[in-house]
Amino acid sequence: MLNRIIFIFLISIFLISCTPEEVEGPGLQDDFAKCIGERDLKMYGSFKCSVCKSQRRMFGSSFKYVGEIECHPQGENPKTELCLEKKIEKTPTWILERDGQEIERLEGSQKLEILAELSGCKLN
Repeated sequence: MLNRIIFIFLISIFLISCTPEEVEGPGLQDDFAKCIGERDLKMYGSFKCSVCKSQRRMFGSSFKYVGEIECHPQGENPKTELCLEKKIEKTPTWILERDGQEIERLEGSQKLEILAELSGCKLN
């Protein structure tokens, strides 16, 4: 009986870990994420960063509208030189810019409420 319970537990863990990260269709935070992208608030991240992955999950499928800059040279469409130029030391790093000038920088995972306040975007 105990072996059966352990087996079911392990299968459950496996199935959860194989669930696709992105969900098709409109996301709950589409308008918020689009606003962030329009306001020049960008996330500098890395495909290998577990905290970045957690930050993406906060947005769900809406994250596609957030402007993410890939810093890892092996990531998809990397902008490693830009990350070095911006002195990104930790991912994720959120940078708000106006007219090419850095206004504010936040390092680490941020609550959506903090990003709403920083960007001036309305959280759904």
